[in-house]
Amino acid sequence: MFYSVILSLALSAAPETSDIDCYDVKIRAKPVAQIPTVYPDDDPEYIVISWPWFVDLKITKVLEGEIRKSQITALAVLHTGYVRKSRIWFLRRNTAGFFNIIRTEPSRLVRCDPDTPAANPYLRPGAGETYESYRRAGEERYKLYGAKE
Repeated sequence: MFYSVILSLALSAAPETSDIDCYDVKIRAKPVAQIPTVYPDDDPEYIVISWPWFVDLKITKVLEGEIRKSQITALAVLHTGYVRKSRIWFLRRNTAGFFNIIRTEPSRLVRCDPDTPAANPYLRPGAGETYESYRRAGEERYKLYGAKE
């Protein structure tokens, strides 16, 4: 399962997507759940530095851009979870219909033009998989990362 994720992360962007370093939305929010996808820990030759996570954000204020929900799920590429406190987040809409959390240094980021195509998601499910199945597998494997408000 995970190896197909690694391969899909290495694929080049399709012409209708954009991986330009810009953000669509800037928010103040608190992470209320952080679920890592399952990584391959059965291969001693394979070292995992960062991998895709699902991060649920409880939004307290939209600073730039538009989000109509008070809580969203976004994708991040992390080694460990974020500190559970409110902070400013830069989000990039993706072709899966939700957001990627931007890792670029905020001082180097600019707001995306309105006509900038969506970015590729940090995670692209393999054959027979869905975002929900990846999240469920992570929740089952790593119970300690769930919501703890």
